[in-house]
Amino acid sequence: MKKLINKAIKHYEYNSLLDEELCNEEFYNRYSFSFKNYKKNKYNFETFYHKLNSNPNCTHIKAKNLLFQGNEDCWKYFERTAVFWTYGHINDKWIDHLKGTYEYALYVEREDLIKLLFKKSLSYLTDQENLSNKEFKKQKVYPSTQLAHFLIEKWTGNNPVKDLILKYGSGYGIYQKIIDNWDDFTKIESNYWDELCEYHLNGIGLQRGEKWENEEFLTSGLIPMELINLIKVREKLGLDIPAINNALFDTNMSKTPVVPTGYDENLDIKFKLIDLTVKTNKKYTFQEIEKYIKDERGRDVKIFE
Repeated sequence: MKKLINKAIKHYEYNSLLDEELCNEEFYNRYSFSFKNYKKNKYNFETFYHKLNSNPNCTHIKAKNLLFQGNEDCWKYFERTAVFWTYGHINDKWIDHLKGTYEYALYVEREDLIKLLFKKSLSYLTDQENLSNKEFKKQKVYPSTQLAHFLIEKWTGNNPVKDLILKYGSGYGIYQKIIDNWDDFTKIESNYWDELCEYHLNGIGLQRGEKWENEEFLTSGLIPMELINLIKVREKLGLDIPAINNALFDTNMSKTPVVPTGYDENLDIKFKLIDLTVKTNKKYTFQEIEKYIKDERGRDVKIFE
């Protein structure tokens, strides 16, 4: 297992430092190109939120690298990722494509984002065209997607999409034991948690070729996010916590998020750039957005880049 962990660290370059100036430049260049394209083709600017996802080095990649390196700023980037992915998810009906977004939103405890995600999911899951589409009806769904919705229901007390999603795929799979023994984990043998850790590592895309079953945890990478969320939910509910003694939990990637993170999307220069463009259909510079935020929130406010 340690070999796989080291392979993941090398493959995903968690030790690397990302160039913030380059990230800003690439984000803005893609923004400018897309704005011109939208104007030229008279596209609906309500879908422009999709451009929040234009540079992963500004979101989940940076979050994971900072976490691995022990930099506490990582939590703000995890929350930014949850925000960007939630708003940026546009016209994508496939159930698994929202899995990572739900997991990140729970990871940083953003129930407001989870509610927005419910609305998006319900729009796909109740659409008559989708319901009559053979591909949609027969789509595969990861067991961890089902687990995420189970945990969200336990966290929020309500999940209007859980049972709808359970109609697709093959159920909870390897996680069925968690569901069956939810009230008392002492009934679960200790090696089960090692099986789940191994299952996670086999789903982060380290194999050659691109196969669906090998990419279940691409969005979380070396972070055992589904298990951390499990622990968070059980702690909140006052239930017994599993003791997971596994190498996957020996790195910084298994840290519990510090919440609140200190992130505020209304102080995020990239979020406000896209948000204002959606609302006004106008193009802005970063300098104009910075002035807008400071006029709104005060001259001494700290802008998140």
